[in-house]
Amino acid sequence: MKFSTKKLVLIAGIALTTLLLSWNRFNMIKIAPFYANKIAAHQWGNGDEMTDNDLLSLSANYDELTSPASNGKYMPVAEDVLVQRIPGDNNHLLMMSFYSKENYSEPLVTIEDDNTKLVFRDDGRGDDKKAGDGLYTAKIYADVNEFRKQSISNALAMKDAGPQYRFVNRSMTIDPDQTEGFDVKNFDTYHSVSIMTLKTQSSNKLIDSLRKNSVFITALSVIEDSTRTWNPCTQKGNVDGPWTFKTIMKQLATRRPDSVANDLQLSKFVKAWLNRFASDTIINSDTVKARPLVLTKILNPWLAKSQAGGAPAGQLDMKYAPFKLTAILNRFDLRERFLGIPAGESRFTFCLIDSNCTTTENFTCVVEYSIPKSNNCDTLHAWAQRWYDLKNYTLGSEAYNAALESITNTYTRSGSSPNKTNQSSLSTVRTNDRALSPNPVICEFREFRFNSSGTTLNETTVSKVPANYYNAQVDNAAVRRLVDFINVNRKGINKDQYDVPVIYLDSPMQGGKTQILGPTVGDPSSINVFHWDGTKVPNTPTYIKNSTTRQVFSLNTCSGCHSGEMQTNYTHVDPVFFGTEATLSGFLNGKAGQGGAIDFDNNPDNDSFIVKDPALRPPSNPQLRFVNEILRRAKDLKDYVVSPCLTPLAIRDQLTFSPLHAVH
Repeated sequence: MKFSTKKLVLIAGIALTTLLLSWNRFNMIKIAPFYANKIAAHQWGNGDEMTDNDLLSLSANYDELTSPASNGKYMPVAEDVLVQRIPGDNNHLLMMSFYSKENYSEPLVTIEDDNTKLVFRDDGRGDDKKAGDGLYTAKIYADVNEFRKQSISNALAMKDAGPQYRFVNRSMTIDPDQTEGFDVKNFDTYHSVSIMTLKTQSSNKLIDSLRKNSVFITALSVIEDSTRTWNPCTQKGNVDGPWTFKTIMKQLATRRPDSVANDLQLSKFVKAWLNRFASDTIINSDTVKARPLVLTKILNPWLAKSQAGGAPAGQLDMKYAPFKLTAILNRFDLRERFLGIPAGESRFTFCLIDSNCTTTENFTCVVEYSIPKSNNCDTLHAWAQRWYDLKNYTLGSEAYNAALESITNTYTRSGSSPNKTNQSSLSTVRTNDRALSPNPVICEFREFRFNSSGTTLNETTVSKVPANYYNAQVDNAAVRRLVDFINVNRKGINKDQYDVPVIYLDSPMQGGKTQILGPTVGDPSSINVFHWDGTKVPNTPTYIKNSTTRQVFSLNTCSGCHSGEMQTNYTHVDPVFFGTEATLSGFLNGKAGQGGAIDFDNNPDNDSFIVKDPALRPPSNPQLRFVNEILRRAKDLKDYVVSPCLTPLAIRDQLTFSPLHAVH
């Protein structure tokens, strides 16, 4: 059972990493012998007694999986879910969710949406046997015989499939509880049995199809579909297609769906946004310096082409918009009912084309939407199913592109979210910019949202990122504040249940921009790749006590995730010219990306990208993390769709779902 002591969890963690050395599921994680030895040495401490820091480093991914006590913002995450037969009743089961007291101790846990409500009790009332034992009980409807049959089938399939893995803090680990399977003997004798590990198995072919068709779409047959996109260099395609820069911005600029923005209004909207780069701005006491190259590289050439093409003076013609679509993303994995995004997000990624139409510029723009769906299980399943069903089409065929367009129209159009600014589903526009930097070139990330009137996009603080000076990695007042915040909020950070405050300890913390101020890729043992940290001296006010906490915090910053924390050379979706499919970072697709990124298993074909901890923690044998983000998202989509609403496994998944509150 999963509610074991921390020592037993640690032992499971040690066993886990031993399994990793031989795991060959999906042809993944075939570790080179050199790194296999390093992992084994790390686990066993080279035969020495482990220090507290070693224990924290090794166990953090296993003893920090559950939510802190509910504060009204996050639902607690169950550590185990069990079911029990009721004598004489084949239409109901008792379901129990377990929480250790340090993680949750309120008397009730409630799962509810717009139509249903299910209450789990630990107050000794109703079906709950004992108050305060951490087992929260509810009676649920189930066809018991069918559930038994399916559970046995799933358990056998899992056994035949070999070691199972899960994602913790977006890193792949072997599931230490996979051997539990389904205890049919105890189930039949009316004992409680864990159903934590029961999963519907899927083929490699299905997962691969979901990755390409339903999760992260970069195929040129979609991204450069001439009926839905536009090439400003050849002036071919459909400038009013649903996935063009013009259409995306036109819908954002539209105040009401019955009065679509005209060309002049659209021009003003886009010019006002781009001109934000042209002057200094102070955001939360953080000075965001002007990037005047926005004029010479983007606005002035665009205006000149527009006027030459017959547009009124000073007005941008969108057929010359120097932006190319590179990817369409389904971010259903970002769903969070309690924070008002029950269906997650979706995104369009564009890159900048140079004014001569000869190459790309190092400037990307991501338009992010919160999906306008109600908090209703049937509605959410129907939405996930639409993305899932894209696997049934040939990628890039007219049928596929039409089905995808039908999905994207749901959130890109003005009127899709009537209660929001401009009735738009827009969440954020993010930019990743080196092209506009003066020398020396510095990569800078900015974030934009509607102003109060919806007439333009205003620059705002950058989500989950402190101002740059907090990452000086020296002993000063700012770094002490940062480390204090991280250490105090360790449990929440490890569970990705935190926000970087605008103000902390009476000082501004959240940054107006964030920058990569060092090398992005390379072996951290020989080069200080950029990441977020305090200082390296333990037991000081500038030392982050837990290595997992440091890693999660750094990963959730734009500048950390796009550089040394994930061996990423500035961009996860690389700028590419027309006719070339976008290349991706190793963090996304499990293969080393551009710029000299290192896959620390030295195997480019095993579908797993291994990253060495850039802070070199623990110092003797730095931790290695296994990532493949698109695979994680594909598995998440599959697991959600195959469990119908209100079935035992669907309820289990709701109880154990840990929302990802990241921007990447």
